[in-house]
Amino acid sequence: MDFIKDIGIAGFLFFTIKGLLWLVLFAFIYFGIVSKEQVNNFKQKLKFWKMKKKEID
Repeated sequence: MDFIKDIGIAGFLFFTIKGLLWLVLFAFIYFGIVSKEQVNNFKQKLKFWKMKKKEID
């Protein structure tokens, strides 16, 4: 219970919801609702803000 008091109820809910979303994502992939290719395409769209080392030089 000390851990919950340290992070607060908002932090506890954040990490609980985040963990549940990861489990749902893995379940969707396992049961074929979402393909690995769709997940990889989505991840590539999220990387727009990251620059590769070659682009910096």
